[in-house]
Parts: sequence; structure tokens; C-alpha cells
Amino acid sequence: MAAPGTEQRAFFRQVSDGATEFSAERFLTEVDSQFQSKEIRHEVRWRLDVLREIASRPELVEVTDGLRNKLTQIFSGGADEGQILEELKGLTEIKGSDGAPVDLRRFVTRAKRRLTEVEYRQILTRKIENTEFQVRNLVAFFPEAQPDLASLGKGLAILIRQTRDLAIPTTAIRADEDRLRLTPTFQVYETLKNRYLRDWLSKFTSLSEEEIAKLSPDEVQRMIMEHQRHHMTQLVKAKISLSDLDMTDHLGMHDTLESTFKNEEFWRGANAAARRGFTQWILGAVQVFGLPKGRRYAFFQALEHKDIYLLFGMGMADFPASLDTPIEMRPYMKPFTRKAGYLLEIRARELRNPEEYKQELRHYVLPFLFAFDGMKNFKLIPELVSFFAGKY
Repeated sequence: MAAPGTEQRAFFRQVSDGATEFSAERFLTEVDSQFQSKEIRHEVRWRLDVLREIASRPELVEVTDGLRNKLTQIFSGGADEGQILEELKGLTEIKGSDGAPVDLRRFVTRAKRRLTEVEYRQILTRKIENTEFQVRNLVAFFPEAQPDLASLGKGLAILIRQTRDLAIPTTAIRADEDRLRLTPTFQVYETLKNRYLRDWLSKFTSLSEEEIAKLSPDEVQRMIMEHQRHHMTQLVKAKISLSDLDMTDHLGMHDTLESTFKNEEFWRGANAAARRGFTQWILGAVQVFGLPKGRRYAFFQALEHKDIYLLFGMGMADFPASLDTPIEMRPYMKPFTRKAGYLLEIRARELRNPEEYKQELRHYVLPFLFAFDGMKNFKLIPELVSFFAGKY
């Protein structure tokens, strides 16, 4: 049989070019629909099983990326089925982080175990919830795309509800998910996510636009991880530490340090540039240190004053009244102190005197402000620095 035509190969080329995210499920669906060879389907299936097996293992990140890239390369060209099968059969090793080849076949035995219905439902739920998480985050960075992202969010919320209804078979949910992934709104999401990752490299590294444009999606992810470690080193030198404490119970909006600037008393004197810089600082901190860990927040501790903490987060000021209500994510900060082993939030109601409260907030923000402002590729807007430091 001749190779599938140009139109049929579009998905694989889009993945190769970085226009579409690699999805093992979608990859297998495209192979099953485009190729009649049972051998090709078999060869692809066991390698995708291996990919699922190793994807969550940090020590095999290079092998995971290499296997994704190689599979995409094999199918994105113009080879016929015979050539593709030959290349697939030769794909048994991928170089690891030390440059030594890793035999993919060593993972096959464990990968062959069939998932139960419950296990598959759990995996499907996590995947859909992760996409919804990313959609909500993108709203904060691309507010102009809110209508499309809100529409996609509604579709994902329906899928999540379906996964919790055991009367609905996973095959039906999977079919609905596949249809959602083919919609224009999902393509908007894919485009924005790719743009977000490349914007990250543009903002927080010294790479040129030309260099970033040449990177594959896997290379973009790897570069972000490398530069995140570099940023961590810079913060440690500035005596600031990223904390791994789970702060999910402390993610409500702060009463003053939030991006709508409701506390007029505190924000008096902060001009438009300072306010814009405040929002950008929070988004940047979450973008660099939170989202790569799958979090919508980043929590830091001052090393010289270990009782001073600052959380950078993105959250909803109000929960949507219905699925038709647009999602609105707002950047905010939350200062904390540790008293008798407990984290206590610094809030207006704890300090009755407005001037005392203002100075207390500045006291907690300044160590982190100066640390971030001193980081390479992370300079803060001068008016923001002046606002917090000028009257302290």
C-alpha cells in the first residue's frame, strides 16, 4: 500500500514542527486510521506503551524525549509503509543522559500489563484535569483569548463530570475527548500553550527569537527545565529559597496584594507602571517556578529571616456561577510568618493601624523584591521597586 497522502500526514508534521502537542493516544489513533499494516500498528503500540511507562521517571527524561522525537520523525516524512516498518523495527535504543544507549525492550514486560477499567478511568481523569488546569493558567497570560479558553473549559468540565459517572463507559468519554481535541477552540489552546512556552524562553533566557523558533516542543521543555535550575541557583545566592511546602490550603486571594488594587490606601502613590510591574512580577514568578511543577503558585522563604515567606499565586476572586460564566484568574501575593510551628498570613484585619499594616507588608515583600530584581533576565519595573522601597 502506498504511503498516506499529504493531508493524512498533517498531524505528524504538525507535531514535528511544534504546532501540535505530542499525545500518545492521538498518535496511536492516527496510525490506526492511516495504516493498514498490523505490523506497523504492533511496533508503534509497544513503543508507546514504553513511552507511558518511562514518561514519569526523571532519570529517563532524555530517553522519553528521544523516543517521542524519533517516532514523530519516522511518520512525518514521506516514507512508504515498508520503509516505516523497517525504521520502527530498528528503533530499539535511545541515548540516555550519559550518552549511553538505553534498550527500550527492557521496559516491555511491565508495559504489557493491561489496565483495569478503574485504572484507565483514573489516568483519563488526570489527563483531562491537567488540560483544564493549563487552560485556566493560560487565561491569566492571554486574557484576550478568554472567550475561546472559557468555551474549552466548559467542554473539559463536562468530560470531568463524565469520568466521575461510572455509568458512562470510558470508551464513550474517550470519543468525546477526541472530538473536543479536533475543535477550533482546542487548536487555539494548543497554539497559546506553544506560544506561552516559547515566550518563557524569550523572557527568561538569553536565547534569540531565531534560536527559539528552531526548537522542537521537547527541546523547549528541556530548555525550560535547565534554565529553571539556573534561576534557582540565582535565588539561593540572593538568600531566597523555593519552598516545597504544599500550599493548596492557603490559595485564597489576599486582601491587599492582588491585581485589582482594591485597597486604595495601600496602593496610593503606585502609578500605572508600578501596578503593571506588580502583576508581571507575580506572573513571571509563577511562570518560572510554579507551573513547571504543575502548580499555580510558587512559595518562597527568606534564608536570612526564616520567619518571612511570600507566596505568588494565580486564583479566582469569585467562583464561576455557572459553566457559562467566564473564568477570571487574578495574580496575587500572600506574605506569611511562622509562629509556634504554624504559618500565619499577614492580613489587614490582624493589624488595625493602616500605616503599620503598610509597613508590615513592605517588610515582607522587600527581601523577595530585591532578590528577583537582581536576577539575570528577571529585572523588575523600576517604578515597582521604588513604590515598595521608596518609603520604607
